[in-house]
Amino acid sequence: MLKFGFRIKDTREIVGQIPRLLVGGVKSFVGTIPVGNTGGANVPPLRPMEIPEDLQAILKPYRYN
Repeated sequence: MLKFGFRIKDTREIVGQIPRLLVGGVKSFVGTIPVGNTGGANVPPLRPMEIPEDLQAILKPYRYN
């Protein structure tokens, strides 16, 4: 998302990604990132989000829990 922010020249997205990168790495390592979160700066980092059914069908073969 940081790269996307640079690509679209969105300062809010770029600035919003900095804390996500700093904290998200640790949270990802311990497995506490919420499922379905898009990772955009306009979404709270700990908010779980529904994964659309069409994407669930694509991801289903790769689930390991």
